[in-house]
Amino acid sequence: MFNKPLLGENVLFTGILRSSEAVDLTLHFGGNPIVAPLIETQEIVSQTDEQQLFECKAYDWLIFTSQSSVDAFHLKMIKYGLDPFMFQGKIAVVGSKTAYAVNKIGLKVAFTPSIFSADVFVQEFPAISFSNEKCMFFKGSLAKDTITKGLVNHVDEWIIYETVEVEENIAQVSVLIESKENCSIIFTSPSTVNVFHQHIGDRTGYEALTICAIGHITKEYLESLGVAVHVMPKTYILTEIIHALAELKGREL
Repeated sequence: MFNKPLLGENVLFTGILRSSEAVDLTLHFGGNPIVAPLIETQEIVSQTDEQQLFECKAYDWLIFTSQSSVDAFHLKMIKYGLDPFMFQGKIAVVGSKTAYAVNKIGLKVAFTPSIFSADVFVQEFPAISFSNEKCMFFKGSLAKDTITKGLVNHVDEWIIYETVEVEENIAQVSVLIESKENCSIIFTSPSTVNVFHQHIGDRTGYEALTICAIGHITKEYLESLGVAVHVMPKTYILTEIIHALAELKGREL
């Protein structure tokens, strides 16, 4: 029991998973991982895609804040047979997972903020000091405007993918929450919070749940809805959430 602090705990992943690390760690601590993303992403296809890609060559910086934006960009590169080395601008990302995705497609990251969030990105981004540097920000349909507003004189944006709800997973999660079983729920973005709150949380409440947030923006959004957050690690990655959750549950044993 001492080495299995998540024994008997359902650990619900509501965001898009791109590796099994956090799931494996949950199992290691004795938990029951339930992967049920409430959202999924889809590339937005336009007749102007090829032209926009070529125009990106003229930018000093390309900005990616999610793996989904990197994936959508890469799909367009493949579609039009473009080599990553044609993009001479520097690459800026928010977070280590996004940096990994950029490296994987053959590009090199030049800037990552000290804390993986858009507001810290704006504060630390080096291009803010150079009025002549132009940036292209690749974003999703539900992305906040923190970077666009923060870099107002520097940035153009390309909405390159859209976020949609996954109805079958919403139904699965709803049944689990209503069963009142021991459940910890991990929110990875305000988008996942919003879908959960609209379809489930506003009806069932949050009192029986252990609420985990991957970063301070998601935490603040939960708190704006009156939801108490029990777990938010200093490093904004899923494995750190599982470590922090295991520590919390271990203290309760």
